[in-house]
Amino acid sequence: MKDYLRILGPCSVQDRKTYLEIGDKLVKLMKGFDNWYYKASFDKANRTSIYGGRGPGMDESIDLFCEIKEKYPNIKLTTDIHEAWQAEKLKGLIDVVQIPAFLCKQTDLLVASAENFDIVNVKKGQWLGPDTLVISIDKIKSTNPDCEAWLCDRGSNFGYDKLITDLTIVDELKEVYDKVILDCTHSTQRSRKVYGKQGDPLLAERHFLGAPIYNYDGVFAEVHTNPSTSPSDGDCMIEVKNMKSLIQKQERILKL
Repeated sequence: MKDYLRILGPCSVQDRKTYLEIGDKLVKLMKGFDNWYYKASFDKANRTSIYGGRGPGMDESIDLFCEIKEKYPNIKLTTDIHEAWQAEKLKGLIDVVQIPAFLCKQTDLLVASAENFDIVNVKKGQWLGPDTLVISIDKIKSTNPDCEAWLCDRGSNFGYDKLITDLTIVDELKEVYDKVILDCTHSTQRSRKVYGKQGDPLLAERHFLGAPIYNYDGVFAEVHTNPSTSPSDGDCMIEVKNMKSLIQKQERILKL
């Protein structure tokens, strides 16, 4: 099903060369697929450590967003924002605005996003159950009833510094949100101190393939040409070179 929703791209814009290189490869890979979005964050403002890389910032990234849209006029972009004023600045350039998990109940952010965008993709806080997430959609829909509210499931805390994907809540979430998406990569995160690595790319690939079976409307996956060079979340990223095979397999699953 070529209309299955896919959000793909690196965690961070990182730099011009990397952002455009990954974009070039994904555009080529996704030729013939209309319902996909190129994702990258201009500022990882919610990094755990103050020493973690945050990205090039909004102004430089806006130049890159414009550059890749000029090169590929039909490409659809998504990025996340952390402050309400950023929504208006990105209006007309970004197709879907993403709300970070740690800010998924932030009223001003949700309202500003609904005022400026047709689609708001809310990352589910790892600590929240499906009943609590109604709060976020109320803030979006009361501001703009025509705004699509998506929910991106990035896993749930499981009590020992590890995230799990709770497949029992998918249908419950779909009763409330316009689309429910599985974050295949971040949902594999765990404590580096306990497990040695902060994520599991192989499990991320399994999530990517399993999402349609569990009735998710789409997938979110952070991908990179060389994950070890990413300033953030490299441990859980899928390599771009693996994506062709994964998409072919996922397409076969969708036809079952």
